[in-house]
Amino acid sequence: MPTYRFPAEAGLALEGGAPSAAAITDRLAELGLTRQEVMVTRHDDAATLEGSVPDDTTRERILLAVGNIQGIARVEDRLTVARSSGLLDTLGAFARLPAGSASTEAAERAVHRATPDTDTGFGPGGSILHLVQPGETLEAIAARHYGDTAAAGWILESNTPVLADASALRPGMVLRLPPR
Repeated sequence: MPTYRFPAEAGLALEGGAPSAAAITDRLAELGLTRQEVMVTRHDDAATLEGSVPDDTTRERILLAVGNIQGIARVEDRLTVARSSGLLDTLGAFARLPAGSASTEAAERAVHRATPDTDTGFGPGGSILHLVQPGETLEAIAARHYGDTAAAGWILESNTPVLADASALRPGMVLRLPPR
């Protein structure tokens, strides 16, 4: 059960001061993220998420929506992904292997060559979790992580629970940068 850390002072301020579990649940409902069975509990500056979600993308979106609320410094992830073990899911796993990895040995060599930034974390679905720095723009983040400023639209779309538009970007927010 991983715990994700967020700057408690950054993000969206909910009405009424310190966010209660009910206020967080209401925020997730506003964003259309709680059609699943997700239970939120609060203690100190942490929120704990429990329940089942349909996929890793939804899991990451819920984690970031909660973590990007002012007053939340930690999100304890106890969510499970409801997966079927069908043939399509098995074949889909091959799509997540590094290019050219025809065997586990080749994949291991490719993975061990990777050197992520020290300020970068990874979400449960394999997305990079990027902490926005002062002065950064979506275009700069897109250029850094995707090598293309046009990917800013992709970042905005991938972070709809957190960003309504590019002007909502604030230092301290954590963005989801999924693999393309």
